[in-house]
Amino acid sequence: MGKKQDRRGKYFHLFFACFLIIPILQLFGCAHYYNEMAAATDFEQAENFTRQGNYNAAAAKYENIAESYPETGDRALFQAGVIYMLPQNKRKDYRTAWEYFRRLVNKYPKSSYRQDSEIFISLINEINNRDKKISTQHKQINKLEQQTNKLEQHVEEIEKKLELMKKIDMNLKKKKKILR
Repeated sequence: MGKKQDRRGKYFHLFFACFLIIPILQLFGCAHYYNEMAAATDFEQAENFTRQGNYNAAAAKYENIAESYPETGDRALFQAGVIYMLPQNKRKDYRTAWEYFRRLVNKYPKSSYRQDSEIFISLINEINNRDKKISTQHKQINKLEQQTNKLEQHVEEIEKKLELMKKIDMNLKKKKKILR
């Protein structure tokens, strides 16, 4: 009879251990699956906002996803950066897109989105450099247009003076003829 109780005790301890360990494993071991499922719902909402053209709401949703679900933060940061580069986004902002891509590269160095983010960073830097050149050229154009306008006014003044001098010269010639 003593051996039966020992067996029951072994099974009881095994059952008790399983009873405690399984919920702990489920809670901690499967938590990332739950987070991925919750993040998937949020990603779907953000994508719907994007399809509807509500880019501010989509960007805010992606920012929320990046903060709430760090394991999918790289994707959220990438998508937020892309939103700020979309041609159809009337509030397109390359600086903000650049910041999202930079955050991704710094915070998730091993991300599968890193290479694309670095390419976008490079493109945005190139766009900014060209925009600066264009801005400088526009300023130069405006300055040259102002100088041209001043020169045209000066030419008009000289032409008027020339006409006046011609009239004076003609009048002098007439007076000389009369006097002879």
